Amino acid sequence: MSEVNIKVEIAGSIFPLKVNTNDEANITEAVNLINTKIAEFQKNYAVKDKKDVLSMVMLQLVSQLYKESNTAQTELSNLKKVLQDVELMLIQHKQNISNINE
Repeated sequence: MSEVNIKVEIAGSIFPLKVNTNDEANITEAVNLINTKIAEFQKNYAVKDKKDVLSMVMLQLVSQLYKESNTAQTELSNLKKVLQDVELMLIQHKQNISNINE
């Protein structure tokens, strides 16, 4: 995988990054989301300190990530159960067919 050097701006600070070319779009999207959230917090709350705003944004984004991760884990667990049930049904069906042919 090739790497590319990019510069991103978050909360008025510029950060040079070296990233995989495949990750560049995701990082750009993440930076845009972070900056959008920063602007929302600055608009909706009387918070002037960038550190406080960044902390609030981080808390909101990480809590959303945990929520989505837990939802995904639950859905994956449910899907595994359904697949196990289907597998059992197929085994039973195969046995029934064998019994009929005997």
